[in-house]
Amino acid sequence: MSSRKTIGEALVAAADTHFGLRFIEHDATTKVTSYRDLLADALCIAGALRAHGYTSGDRVALVIPEVSRFVHAFFGIVAAGLVPVPLCPPAQAGDVATFAKQSLHIIRASRAVAVLTTDDVAPLLHASAGHPDAGGPLSQTFHTLDQLRTGDAPLASPAALTLDDIALLQFTSGSTALPKGVVLSHGNIAANVEAILGPSGLDARAGDVAVSWLPLYHDMGLIGMLLSSLYAPADAVLMSQVLFLKRPSAWLNAISTWGGTVSYAPNFAYELCRRRVKSSQLAALDLSRWRVAGCGAEPIRPDTLMQFADYFAPAGFAATSFLPSYGLAEHSLAVSFAHGGLDVDVVDAELLVQESRAVPVVNGAASLRIVRCGEPFPGHAIRIVDEAFNELPERHVGSIVAAGPSVMQGYFEQPAATAGALRDGWLQTGDLGYMANGSLYLCGRTKDLIIRQGRKYHPPDIESSLADLQGVALSGVVVFAITTVGDTDEVVAVIETRAGGRGPEIEEAVRRRVRETAGLDIDRVILTPPGTIPRTTSGKVRRSETRERLEAGTLVR
Repeated sequence: MSSRKTIGEALVAAADTHFGLRFIEHDATTKVTSYRDLLADALCIAGALRAHGYTSGDRVALVIPEVSRFVHAFFGIVAAGLVPVPLCPPAQAGDVATFAKQSLHIIRASRAVAVLTTDDVAPLLHASAGHPDAGGPLSQTFHTLDQLRTGDAPLASPAALTLDDIALLQFTSGSTALPKGVVLSHGNIAANVEAILGPSGLDARAGDVAVSWLPLYHDMGLIGMLLSSLYAPADAVLMSQVLFLKRPSAWLNAISTWGGTVSYAPNFAYELCRRRVKSSQLAALDLSRWRVAGCGAEPIRPDTLMQFADYFAPAGFAATSFLPSYGLAEHSLAVSFAHGGLDVDVVDAELLVQESRAVPVVNGAASLRIVRCGEPFPGHAIRIVDEAFNELPERHVGSIVAAGPSVMQGYFEQPAATAGALRDGWLQTGDLGYMANGSLYLCGRTKDLIIRQGRKYHPPDIESSLADLQGVALSGVVVFAITTVGDTDEVVAVIETRAGGRGPEIEEAVRRRVRETAGLDIDRVILTPPGTIPRTTSGKVRRSETRERLEAGTLVR
């Protein structure tokens, strides 16, 4: 009999322990709750939701900026037997127009019966829905947390659900298209959390303290940090993403202050800390208990991580703490973890045999440094396949496919998209990689390739080569191709520049660097102010949307 629990069952089990959550909001105010108190409040919210007539399986959109209130609302929805649909709040979306477009799409695509939000956010959604091209007013009932807490009697216990019931509708970050609703069952989440916490994952142990600034409307923050802490159970410190972006040292201060042992971040966060945390601040930090420094969600750059390790070594940080990872929403979250610190495969470009249409190399480079992302979890599998779905030998680059109990049920009410993603039980990730000695090495995404004179180039590698140029903003580079029928690809680089940067010098430096490292001539270099490049809610650049906006003339206003 399976020992896996639904989210409600995991909350009940955690409520019997002394563990809990500490919240650090955008203004640095702190709140603390035990899992016992969290359960009590969730049952109160659940009773009010049920009193409104919502029934098991109904979707409830959730858009709340505050970390603590988001968590309480999330578990209230779950305790009612409803399905939360997390949305990115306005401050993290970048601008009101982007927030409105994504939010209205998700609310409608999920067929949500209600929206749980705040008095500040609700008017933005209603006003945006009233625009002529927005599809008409929203029919959903809007609730705030305070209204629900003054409602009817609480439920005695979370709604009885099975592992087969839908637990979450997690919309993809939409880096290549409009977000799609990934349907995850309680069994999917329980299986992935079990793998994350197990010996092949974080190897969770007594005394672990998770610290995270990752947004809770994204799978890495929600499943990887919050739900994994709940299922463990363990203490967790959850802080505002806004606070981290404003003051990156707040993340490291939290790890230091609360004895954090497990914390995750994308590659850019480690670089941001190295750039923004002053050497004079190191003496006040104690990072010696940080045993798992996870990295994922975007291309992992070994130079960035090693520079972080060297810089923060005086504060007790150990490079062996790095845990490179690979995952995606369609696999609940995690696919593989690489234990043993940062392990880089230095490969002669000619030795990576092309067996598919996708090649990850920057042509002209003598060698590539690719980070190992680890082995598949127990009960799960990873394969590298060609276009005919034939499994490829080691060190042959192809499409990554994955199978196991963590794989999603499908995309919500999108049978064609589901059929395109799932084949004979295998999830077609859309990512490229190769296997070596049983481990996965990630190379990029199939759809991002640039083709010039029969050669294929991988944009993230080119972007990485430009990241350290003087005058270029942090993570402010996008490279892509504009394809015209009957003509060669036009290669374009969009560069966000720092204040005071000299345009002609930056443009020349970009062209020279790409020519030297990739043997590729850039056709157009577009210099823009910071904030021009659209990004997903998890911080990844939207390469396709950048190209579309450029072609439509709406990128630079």
